[in-house]
Amino acid sequence: MGDLRIAPIAPPTPGSGASSAPAATGDTGFGEALSRALSEVNEMQLQSRNAAVAVASGKPVDTAQMVVGVEKAAISLQFAIQVRNKLLEAYQELMRMQV
Repeated sequence: MGDLRIAPIAPPTPGSGASSAPAATGDTGFGEALSRALSEVNEMQLQSRNAAVAVASGKPVDTAQMVVGVEKAAISLQFAIQVRNKLLEAYQELMRMQV
């Protein structure tokens, strides 16, 4: 299970030409970072479901690890929902701005 990490965004330096393409140093765009984070949340949810199915079917499972995995998946989902809500609020605020 990977940690959700978002790379800091550095402001463009003068004369560098502020383009929307990622730099050659391996930086990723916001959309790609968001997509990767959502796929990690999805992976945690799938692992949590598989652990719960294993427990329900009577397979020997380390209960402590299963509980930690389920809680990690639940917290990551709650975090993703809150990020989505904040992005939606920001978008709605931009749409309310007068030009």
